[in-house]
Amino acid sequence: MENSTRERVRDIAAKLFAEKGLAGVSLQEIAQATGVDDAEVTKLFGSGEKLYEAVLETHFTLYATRMDAVFGGDEGPADKVELYAHAMCDLHKQAPHFFPLFYRELLNPSLFFEPIVKKKIQHVSYLSDNNIAKGIQKGQFKRGLNPANATMFLAGMFHYYYLARHLRGSLLPEPANEEEYLNQALKVFLTGLKKGAEANITGQAL
Repeated sequence: MENSTRERVRDIAAKLFAEKGLAGVSLQEIAQATGVDDAEVTKLFGSGEKLYEAVLETHFTLYATRMDAVFGGDEGPADKVELYAHAMCDLHKQAPHFFPLFYRELLNPSLFFEPIVKKKIQHVSYLSDNNIAKGIQKGQFKRGLNPANATMFLAGMFHYYYLARHLRGSLLPEPANEEEYLNQALKVFLTGLKKGAEANITGQAL
């Protein structure tokens, strides 16, 4: 019973923290939103900061675990790029507050940025960098590519998409549906990575 209450409080707190940030949410507001007494929330987590830490730990551990599964498989480098993209979309569906929490930490880092957010992001970046490097070594991707830059571009395509979803109707036009965007983004990215793509593009231009 205590575990289910703890999870419910943590899940509702994640939504509030994603919307308002750590400083904008009180334990009283979380207790009211969950229907749990203030004293019970304090007993479960100790403080608002501890609850926020639990929220970040849950979301970023889920992210790292999903990416460990992607890059730890036996598939080839290009296939792993596609699996990464699908995993990012699945992550958004499973944990819709992950991206807003991540953006808030980037813009206004809390004391948990270094031990949780940065640590998990660097771990996943390392896995992706290695995958791109293996693709280059195997002759599947172009020589001269910087794996870290390729990883940054790959992640950026998806982070921007989910950020844009929060802005549509105001600053941006209605974006393509998720599947359409995923397929087009992957095509553009892999075309840029794969060996021989440069020659094909040049030939088409001529």
